Amino acid sequence: MSEKLKLFCSHDAFFGDAAPRARFEKVCGELGVDLQWFPQNAPEAEARAALDRSDIAIGWPAPKWVLESKLAYFQCGSTGYEKYIGKGLETKPHFIMCNSAGTMSVPVAEHGVAMMLAGTRNLHRHAVDTVNRHFERQPPYREVFGATACVCGLGRIGSEVARICHGLGMEVIGVDVIKSHTIAKKIFPLEQLTQAVAKADHVFITLPLTEQTTGCFNKKVFDAMRPGTCLYALARGAHYVIDDVVGALKNGQLGFAGLDVFTEEPLNPDSPLWTAPNCLITPHCSGRSVREHERLADLVIENIKRFKADQPLLNTVMKTP
Repeated sequence: MSEKLKLFCSHDAFFGDAAPRARFEKVCGELGVDLQWFPQNAPEAEARAALDRSDIAIGWPAPKWVLESKLAYFQCGSTGYEKYIGKGLETKPHFIMCNSAGTMSVPVAEHGVAMMLAGTRNLHRHAVDTVNRHFERQPPYREVFGATACVCGLGRIGSEVARICHGLGMEVIGVDVIKSHTIAKKIFPLEQLTQAVAKADHVFITLPLTEQTTGCFNKKVFDAMRPGTCLYALARGAHYVIDDVVGALKNGQLGFAGLDVFTEEPLNPDSPLWTAPNCLITPHCSGRSVREHERLADLVIENIKRFKADQPLLNTVMKTP
């Protein structure tokens, strides 16, 4: 490793957020880090040459580029890092990969709860009426107070969802591998997903995407729900089966669906989700926030300090000898 660390940053978001970018540049200078900015869509030859000169990278460079570079520490710019699994990085010597878990927990949770409140108060219908200058009540107007929220995935995002729901006077249960939680009163294993959702009025999907969780929200699970249960997809589009969501919305098994993630993005204009009843669609924006880059800068700065001091890095998801 060179005496002066070289850092490759292809996190485009920093380019448009002047304050955290300036602070990040300042701290990198103070830490003796040579910081180079590259657009995410930089030409391959240029990006790979820069990566091969770097010790650290931030963003989403192609897995092959990371594997064939001399990088010692890679900071993925998002919580999800599935695209880097099974690509040979597990065998890259003296390599550490971290994700950005925690930097988006607050906005994703708030987005999901905003969807819940929009659905219970029929704000999605009133938004359309506003455009059409149509003044009419849209009952029923439900309340979340006293309702049960089932948070599927009690990691950082799910725990933040649980905290807000509890603050709104809801009972919180969960689905996870953990046995206990400070807020969720009862936790079911994934194998008992149908039993868990059967007890809920609102179901939040904040699970990691694995072989076991892919497509786990399907007709069997929707049929186990109480009629009118509401669903919020905040993690990965592959968690739910599109046709089964549409069918459950049409037959009333699902009373409302707030979807922010999809298997195909942008969502195809011909997708049946666009015309499904009581379905609110947002363009994978739940993690966006005026504070997200500030949090990411804090995480990377702390990890650079730890890396220089040969200390364990935060959010380590892969480490090889």
